[in-house]
Amino acid sequence: MVDDLHHLQPSIGEVNGDHSYFRYSQFTKRLNQYGQFQNREEIRGMIVQTYFYMQDKCNINLSDAQSKLMTTWDKTYSSDEWECERNKQIEQIQGNDNSFINKKYEILFH
Repeated sequence: MVDDLHHLQPSIGEVNGDHSYFRYSQFTKRLNQYGQFQNREEIRGMIVQTYFYMQDKCNINLSDAQSKLMTTWDKTYSSDEWECERNKQIEQIQGNDNSFINKKYEILFH
């Protein structure tokens, strides 16, 4: 899992470390040193694609609530051009793509 480029995402180490103890959510009232923690809308699709990919490749289980949230985000937040290009580059390096990257972007805009 740690060597899979589809699993690796850029992040701020301290924030990532602090977040690792909490599940993703749509809404939260938890305030901390970073303010109200919500994932930016522009990265929610990337989160979903990574989670679904790792669930498929590594048999990671999602709770019912997490599965519902990820399914909702998947329908709402499509891949952008950068994510599609990143997927292609990883496929060239690693030999496999992330089949959960939304291909609708490429079909509509290329």
